[in-house]
Amino acid sequence: MGLLKQIQQNHQGQGVNQKLYKSARLAIRKNSRKPLDLQELIRNGTMSKEMALFLCTCVKARLNIVVSGGTGAGKTTLVNALSTFIPKEERNVIGDVRGKDLREILRKENKGLDGFLATGHSSSPRNMIDRLEIIAYLEGMNLPINVIREKIAGTIDIIVHLSRSNDGIRKITKITEVQGIERENIVLRDIFTVNPLEGSYY
Repeated sequence: MGLLKQIQQNHQGQGVNQKLYKSARLAIRKNSRKPLDLQELIRNGTMSKEMALFLCTCVKARLNIVVSGGTGAGKTTLVNALSTFIPKEERNVIGDVRGKDLREILRKENKGLDGFLATGHSSSPRNMIDRLEIIAYLEGMNLPINVIREKIAGTIDIIVHLSRSNDGIRKITKITEVQGIERENIVLRDIFTVNPLEGSYY
């Protein structure tokens, strides 16, 4: 059973669980004045050259990218670095996405939001999808689960997941494509992944 279905069953006729609300957030961050260069992220082992090239191509193609990870994993740093490849006049700065802002993002007809860079707290790309479903439900999108999932799959193109090891090293561990819907479930495909123990990309 998915997280959203459990929430719907547990909260029928009840108010919003504020603790859960605070844990399920998506933030679209403002760009820093001096973003870290991608070359530095390659040198410090955050990503491989192939990953950097792929992500730059995605940004220039105006794909919608969510950078996920835990606290201190380097999500905002990566977003700032990638944002340098977006023409200034085309950058979408929305701030902290919660209620109506999330609904705007998930509106298929809103083409003005193509090419946004967002961050979200999660433990994996799949967990990021679950959290997006939770946000949509708790923020008043009273739609069937399959419709919410269709909106998410139709909006998010790429999820980049960052992890921080015990020694403080930040690394992209997955770059995942959101392929669409199959049997009412969102289908994800890993394009890049890394073995944190070996540090090898494949």
